[in-house]
Amino acid sequence: MATVPLDPTPWTRLRLRWAASPLPSALRRWGGELAALLPPAWRRRLLPPVRRLWLEPADGQLRIEEEAGERRTAFGSLPLDPDTGADLLASLRRRQVEGEIWLRLPAREALCRRLSLPIAAEARLEAVLHHEIERQTPFTAEQVVMAGRVLRRDPAAGQLEAELAVLPRPRLEAALAAIGPLAGQLAGLDIDDAEHRAGQRRNLLPPPLRRPRGDRDGRLRAGLLLGAALALLATGLISLENRERALAALEAERDAALEQARAARALRAQLDAALAASRFLDAQRAARPPALAVLDDLSRRLPDDVFLTRLVIEQDRVTLLGLARASGEVIPLLQASPLLRAPALVGMVQKDPQSGRDSFTVVAQLAPGATGAALARLNPEATDGAR
Repeated sequence: MATVPLDPTPWTRLRLRWAASPLPSALRRWGGELAALLPPAWRRRLLPPVRRLWLEPADGQLRIEEEAGERRTAFGSLPLDPDTGADLLASLRRRQVEGEIWLRLPAREALCRRLSLPIAAEARLEAVLHHEIERQTPFTAEQVVMAGRVLRRDPAAGQLEAELAVLPRPRLEAALAAIGPLAGQLAGLDIDDAEHRAGQRRNLLPPPLRRPRGDRDGRLRAGLLLGAALALLATGLISLENRERALAALEAERDAALEQARAARALRAQLDAALAASRFLDAQRAARPPALAVLDDLSRRLPDDVFLTRLVIEQDRVTLLGLARASGEVIPLLQASPLLRAPALVGMVQKDPQSGRDSFTVVAQLAPGATGAALARLNPEATDGAR
């Protein structure tokens, strides 16, 4: 008797985690919805149903039934004699009938038990069920062939429900002998109960007696699925590359826009600085009377015997150099001017040797706020010239 390994391999643990996850059922639903979108002819060609030929020996007859997906077709019965198996096998080979051959026995021939086990037992379910045979059935492990499967998982409670099905070896050997050469062509053995009729399969045929499955359509489907997976992978890689290129283009556009924004901010700063300087100059200019208004006021205020040789206006300071008959007469005249403030003689007063007049230097301050009055006294031509 072969020893059942107790420690699961990494691949087994990965397979069990996959089976316990919701992904398999979701993928099956998704695949079914995609298959329903295909035309019926394409669906039959690309996704043909699993074909099984069921043989059921009972009451001296060999009943034959074909299963193709959810469709089942009964072909009738043949007398169960030593030549029936050979004739049926020759007919199947001559007609090149593809699919699996399964043996089905009545439900009373086998014994099924449902067990509640810790969910951790799934990793070594076969070994656990193998040791449960003597506890759950009147047989020993050497007297039967067994099959086990998980019926339901409850991760929240940490439990699972498993089924243990056993078939006495003498009954198996008798059924195999009854079908003759067909026994070497069997892919599996099941019992005819409610689970079987609902489409739930269990295989009680020992693995050494099972015929290796040579499914040409299965290989074709596997090749198509592999090609589709590669096409999806290539599409994803191309899409990823296109997105990376688009992202690089967007980043380049963003960098260019940021550079333009920085240049615009620099220009705006320069414009604001120029505007502030212009406003400052305008404010300074508006706070002082224009030079033309000062010159006009002086020409109106000073008498004809006073001569100005030089007039200097620097910011809000006015310096007058000139000749007068009496330098002391200049200061009162300038004090009356609304455009000047605090006029005063600077330096020593000397006689001009040529004209005999006093040479004077007067310094005064421009009066703030006198711009409007000064411009009002200017004639239009003088105002236009000042502008």
